[in-house]
Amino acid sequence: MKEDFAIHNLFWKNIDQFEKVDPQLSRLEGLPYLHKSILEDEIPILTPGIYILTGSRQVGKTTLLKLIIKNLLKKQKVEPSQIYYLPCDTIGNYKQLLFEIEQFRLSIDSEKHFVLFIDEITYVSEWDRAIKSLADAGFFSNGSAVITGSDIYILKEAMMRFPGRRGTAARQDFHLHPLSFFEYVTLKDDQFIQVFSECRQSFIEKMKPVFPALDSNSVHKLSGFFTEYLICGGFMPAINDFARNKSILQSTYATYVQWIVGDVLKRGKQESYLREIVSALMRRLAKQITWHNLASEMTIEHHKTVAEYVDLLCRMDVTNILHALREDKLLPAPKKAKKISFADPFIFHAMNGWTKNEKDSFKLANDILNAEPDLKNSIIEGTIASLFCQNFQTFYIKAEGEVDIALVREKRFLPIEIKNSMTLNKKELKQILKYKNGIVAYAGFETGKFEHLDVVPIPVLAMLAS
Repeated sequence: MKEDFAIHNLFWKNIDQFEKVDPQLSRLEGLPYLHKSILEDEIPILTPGIYILTGSRQVGKTTLLKLIIKNLLKKQKVEPSQIYYLPCDTIGNYKQLLFEIEQFRLSIDSEKHFVLFIDEITYVSEWDRAIKSLADAGFFSNGSAVITGSDIYILKEAMMRFPGRRGTAARQDFHLHPLSFFEYVTLKDDQFIQVFSECRQSFIEKMKPVFPALDSNSVHKLSGFFTEYLICGGFMPAINDFARNKSILQSTYATYVQWIVGDVLKRGKQESYLREIVSALMRRLAKQITWHNLASEMTIEHHKTVAEYVDLLCRMDVTNILHALREDKLLPAPKKAKKISFADPFIFHAMNGWTKNEKDSFKLANDILNAEPDLKNSIIEGTIASLFCQNFQTFYIKAEGEVDIALVREKRFLPIEIKNSMTLNKKELKQILKYKNGIVAYAGFETGKFEHLDVVPIPVLAMLAS
């Protein structure tokens, strides 16, 4: 084992030492909030096969793997020698990757189940050649591999080249998102878990809104949590910074900016182009765009270059694209204008500070939410759209007037309008009123009706969305 891998595999010598000294687990000690991802129990790690775990950098994939290892050791009583965590940031090519895995293979009891964790595998050139070689040789017939990466498309595309080699589990692909608003709220106040659980499940499964009965105090409390969420988003370091200091350290913003910029540069892109494109997306947040009109605002000559950069940001879980909905077929209309939102409000604030060379991104974020109502509206709309993207096919409706969000499931769609105002009027809701059903989320505190449409407070919709 390489010396720099040893710190991640301390359990081979001493399980208690692993908990205390491991780079990820040791950081959990003393934090105000700890979140247990449902994936900790959902990945069927004891069923032989090859599993992939995707998600943005710094979202907690490595910590999740270490918690799964801890569970395997302490609850499942898997022998430490049958587990190996392999970080790929210092592995250059598939031959070196294959060599490291072969060393592990030679050290295990081949009659017992083993678990191999390969973290950020897309650092390794031609990594799929190593995994395919091992799969073809039957290596995973008596063990499991969990492979992680930050580029969703590359990992999934590679795994399509392994038909019949990934095992028998019903689900083999997993994605770790930042905390949803529901998960954020349950960190702060678990009384809302029971209140919303059944309504959320019904909404996710049937796309039929069922709103919980909440008193005004509860809605006000949710509104306060939603304001915090628009600052912290779902990233635990930012959430814990805010819990400790009522602010977020500039170094926390910098960590995420460095990840995004660094990964873009590793893919042969230019930082100056990235800054220009992100700045343009900020100006057009949650607004209809085309690649041509976005490029027309920049020094970048070709609209295809803009499309490539935005596509890369989507693959990295930085942004989401909302396509216009073809209502006759319930499919995207790729030639129509699109809307871009950031996948998490904290990422928006981190990148916004970077584009403006801001030395206090937390102050900038607060200034936006307190003094720039139009931009705040766009952040709210983008945040809720991104939350819906986790569970639904999510579009917008481009017609005479726009409908902010349209959810699609089983030959049905549900239009949703977001209005960050205390009152509603027919003129602003002209387009969505044309549909037989729909939801209007607003800044008020009561659930009810506006003509035939369901009306709900924005944070209540955010709870159902996530």
